[in-house]
Amino acid sequence: MNNKWDESYNMEEYRYGEAPNLFFKQIIDTLPTGKILLPADGEGRNGVYATTRGWSVDAFDQSQQAKEKALRLAQKNSVNISFKVIDFEDISENYIVDSYDVIALTYVHLPEQLKEKYHRSLLPLLKTGGHIIIEGFGKEHVKHQQQNPLAGGPPYVDMMYSKQEILSIFDSMEIDLLEEKEIRLAEGIGHNGKASVIRFVGKKI
Repeated sequence: MNNKWDESYNMEEYRYGEAPNLFFKQIIDTLPTGKILLPADGEGRNGVYATTRGWSVDAFDQSQQAKEKALRLAQKNSVNISFKVIDFEDISENYIVDSYDVIALTYVHLPEQLKEKYHRSLLPLLKTGGHIIIEGFGKEHVKHQQQNPLAGGPPYVDMMYSKQEILSIFDSMEIDLLEEKEIRLAEGIGHNGKASVIRFVGKKI
């Protein structure tokens, strides 16, 4: 899997663009700044943006190529981010419990057999009162993939989200927002066109 993502990011341009995800930006701009963790942050567009807004950012990805591009983007924007090359399995060894005000996942799509385990592994890292933010492809996105090869998204529908999965995985959280929505993405060459997405904002209580 590491090789797959290294190959995907091995280009001069940024696969998903240099601008932050719009939903991510919209939500963190409404929250008081603090400490944020960005799992599978890719080439750093969200982490760099958050840092420019005053957040203390920790990010990780399993791709060394992603890290190198993220650090270049940070340098371009005259900020510093902490970025590790690790997998979800390594979370507990690398990050401290009760230390984050926000954990945000943008288009982080995991194999079905690991989805619940890995998402739940993030909860101990979140402070009480902290937020989880998610935007990812919903299972209805398959229809857009069939019509548009540039729509992006994982190759298997069971890697996409459903509202029921979110409710089950984060059943201990207070739900601020949970919606399934049809939007139009324009994020680099990786996400282009109509998309069916799941959006979630939950608060740890």
